[in-house]
Amino acid sequence: MPQTTWERIRDGIGCRFVRLGYHLRRVGGDFPILKPIDPFGVEILADPAFQASVREVAELTLLDTARLANLWRLCRMADPGGNILEIGSFRGGGALHLSNSCPGRKVIACDSFRSFETVHPTLDRSFNQEMFTSTSKERVAALFTSRKRQYEVIDGFFPASCAGKTIAPVSFVHLDVDVYKATLESLNYLEQERILLARSFLVLDDYDRRAEGVNQAVAEFTAAHPRWLAIPLFPAQCLMLTAAWFG
Repeated sequence: MPQTTWERIRDGIGCRFVRLGYHLRRVGGDFPILKPIDPFGVEILADPAFQASVREVAELTLLDTARLANLWRLCRMADPGGNILEIGSFRGGGALHLSNSCPGRKVIACDSFRSFETVHPTLDRSFNQEMFTSTSKERVAALFTSRKRQYEVIDGFFPASCAGKTIAPVSFVHLDVDVYKATLESLNYLEQERILLARSFLVLDDYDRRAEGVNQAVAEFTAAHPRWLAIPLFPAQCLMLTAAWFG
């Protein structure tokens, strides 16, 4: 529907205030955004289901709107016959958002619910074992039971937590474990156990975001398994897929 004159004026003023705000402060304390993101005409922002999901998970996830948008679109593009797997769910906001994008699919949320198993002293300097403890398996499970979704919440350090469990078939993975060992072990498990359908997507968080362990794990994994391609996504994600998408 075309915008009215008032809507164009309102949105133009709003955009200028956003730009002024970015000019006056350095986002995140580190790097300025010299040209703020222009939301005009971005169709996913006009999707009421997406916007409702973002509002619903806002207090349950550290993911921003851009990363939530990437997850929403890519999850919908993956094979609908596969489960959705999130490794590193924290409070469950990311997993719930993925479930909202494809409510008919089963979501499997994996988390230790007690921070990291191992933090590398040089590769994982942005993280420590006091982080991500304000959560519980029961709180995450309640998000899905209250909405009558197909789900499973798996407690423990992945992939050992999945020993003896059947989680296949999977067609979309959100891997958000932040540190080197957990990232590399998760990627190796997904490759070796062959639980992924041919046309699957894997999205990692904290790629190119001062999480050297994540970048190192991806580099080692793709060198050992050249059928996998790693594509950086803005902001701070990585899309991984295999040659099956091209042949």
